[in-house]
Amino acid sequence: MDKQTEGSAMVGRRSQSVYDNKRGIIMGYLAPGEDLLTGLKKVCQEHQVIAGTINCIGSLSHVSIIQLDYEDDHIFYTNPTHWDTPVELLSGHGVLGKKENGELDIHFHGVFVDHRKTINGGHFLEGTNTVAITIEYTIYVTDEIQPVRKFDESTGFTLFNFYNKSDVQ
Repeated sequence: MDKQTEGSAMVGRRSQSVYDNKRGIIMGYLAPGEDLLTGLKKVCQEHQVIAGTINCIGSLSHVSIIQLDYEDDHIFYTNPTHWDTPVELLSGHGVLGKKENGELDIHFHGVFVDHRKTINGGHFLEGTNTVAITIEYTIYVTDEIQPVRKFDESTGFTLFNFYNKSDVQ
């Protein structure tokens, strides 16, 4: 694990991010022990960002996902599947927006490989995906577009809808 010096005491690596306001890009990393989605939300809150997309790579010590399933012409999500061994996050992507109540939300999917070289992936759940070594990410911020997640009666799922920011209160 990387170490950094703070005064004379050695401390573990801490999450770090930098915001290029001119281009609307945040780059950084999450430190070991942080939750993937909670950590990304914290970065967005620190930089006062409420809309955009996220790309990342890295490693996780624990993973929980749900996956799309299909039976009798009915689409649904599985119960959560958990991995309690480290995995390499090969590719993670998400949409950053708001829930109807205004709370920050991330819809995140990823592909990972475990120590047996088995590739898997799906929809990641908040609070259950712990960084092992690092997660390096890029957040592309939107200024004029606001995704808002709402229940869609036609599909039966809560989905992002996209609005001009001036049209959203």
